[in-house]
Amino acid sequence: MVRASGLARPVGDAARMAAMVAGSNLIVTARDAAGRLVGAARSFTDFAYGCYLSDLCVDPAAQGRGIGRALIAETKRIIGPGCMLLLLSAPDPMTWYPKLGMEPVANGFIIRRDG
Repeated sequence: MVRASGLARPVGDAARMAAMVAGSNLIVTARDAAGRLVGAARSFTDFAYGCYLSDLCVDPAAQGRGIGRALIAETKRIIGPGCMLLLLSAPDPMTWYPKLGMEPVANGFIIRRDG
């Protein structure tokens, strides 16, 4: 589902993907009526002040049904009103997030991974 969604993650590296999941402390998923995984939101949070939503992906066959919106809303519900939610977007969905009431931010810095 991650690969199909277009999210650039190292899906060919099972050990790295397992470490990414194991190191997360909040994962919200969406399933269809048959129980098939159609969406996921993976985050790191202290549940008090800040939450980084690292991965948000929805199966292309299920896009346009509000699944991404619901995953973000459920993540925010779980972390609570006093906790900020930060998401860094890939270029393509940059116009989608403001439609959800998310505010763009310009203040930030990054050290990119080496591999």
